[in-house]
Amino acid sequence: MSIENAIQEIIKDIQSGNIFDSHFVINHLISDHSDEYLIFASESINSRKATEQGDVTAYVHSQISQKIGESGLVTRVELNGKKEEFLSDNIRKKPSKCAGWRKK
Repeated sequence: MSIENAIQEIIKDIQSGNIFDSHFVINHLISDHSDEYLIFASESINSRKATEQGDVTAYVHSQISQKIGESGLVTRVELNGKKEEFLSDNIRKKPSKCAGWRKK
């Protein structure tokens, strides 16, 4: 299974209209689709952009967030035409901002 398929599987279990954030999907990838997550992370780490950015985890997770948006199953949460970010715990249990999504 590809990372895209794993992301779609996670999102399909969310009720239409519900709002969630990228950390929600990332946490489910790690717990329920760890092989796909690790393969994707490994491939991303080997990319030149990941090492240039410095924080490899943040880079990998931003790539996952992009794939969530490309899934065709969600829309980005906006307020007054501005893309909203949500504050939630990342995988290090530290509060950080990430994209908010609404299930179509």
